[in-house]
Amino acid sequence: MNRLISCVVSKISETNPQFSDLELKKIAYGLECILDEITKIIPYFIIFWMFSLYKYYLVILVFFCPIRLFTGGYHAKTYWGCFFITFITFTAIIFMGKYILINNIILIALLIISFIFVWIFAPVDNVNKRIKSEQWRRKVKHISMVITFCLSVFCYFLPQAFLNTAVISITFSVALMVLGKIIDLKIS
Repeated sequence: MNRLISCVVSKISETNPQFSDLELKKIAYGLECILDEITKIIPYFIIFWMFSLYKYYLVILVFFCPIRLFTGGYHAKTYWGCFFITFITFTAIIFMGKYILINNIILIALLIISFIFVWIFAPVDNVNKRIKSEQWRRKVKHISMVITFCLSVFCYFLPQAFLNTAVISITFSVALMVLGKIIDLKIS
């Protein structure tokens, strides 16, 4: 994968000589992030499709990923660690969402608690990508809160079969944010 990224960045550098070394490094990092995600999303889809669980997986992508993108949180140290932790997390969400019936009052409580945790803790720094300005931190916090609120409301427009999965996806995303905050506090 690194060779592919190097080739693409080299081609970009040749065709756009105005890019600085720093800009090319940012492009390389962005490409690495995109390829890392694609190489997880596609195999997960295939696995869940084989077990006829792909609709639940798609619900997870819609409700887990946008919150996680802005709130931050726990990150595994290696690609394969991330691959397997994410797969186990998604599998747990699917099985809990599909096979455990959760009372609507508990679902609402989970959403309210998740929103409060986002309000208190978001965004959580990543050791590889610290938030440098307080202005950007406030902006990301507000985006995190808006996304969490909107997705929490949107849950109730889903068919009942997917409501649990959506709420649990939000809850797990926020739980990983809190775990990342706890680990960040221990490191600091």
